[in-house]
Amino acid sequence: MNEVVEDVLALVRNQTVFRAITVSFGLDPKLPAILADADQMRQVVLNIVLNAAEAMEAHGGGLRLTSHPAAGGSAIELRFADTGPGIPDDVKARMFEPFFTTKKTGTGLGLSIAYGIVERHRGQLRVESTPGGGTTFVLVLPIGGIGDDD
Repeated sequence: MNEVVEDVLALVRNQTVFRAITVSFGLDPKLPAILADADQMRQVVLNIVLNAAEAMEAHGGGLRLTSHPAAGGSAIELRFADTGPGIPDDVKARMFEPFFTTKKTGTGLGLSIAYGIVERHRGQLRVESTPGGGTTFVLVLPIGGIGDDD
């Protein structure tokens, strides 16, 4: 997953939306491998990272991406923490719903699709946010990944 995160950031880092954003990493080099569809995981990471960048675009800020083993070694956790404006509770409650968006443009499908991909991989995607205090998306994926019980 570290490689997926690094690949996505290498692709988007020079886009205009990242101009005033500092990106930093705290990726555990010993992160266990997981069984997952790499292209689908890239889509998940891309959606989260672009949303974070768009939230900070007007005023700049920082995006910190970290990874580490979690859940007693049976899963990995990736955290995407931004210093943006945060998300109000009413928006946070609906943000993974299809077609829900607070943006002037967009379909409202990015986070919904990401959520579905993560669920199909038997993982969890959650958001921690306080208005005025930034937002952290937490992605937890089991080491075994998709197909373990099939």
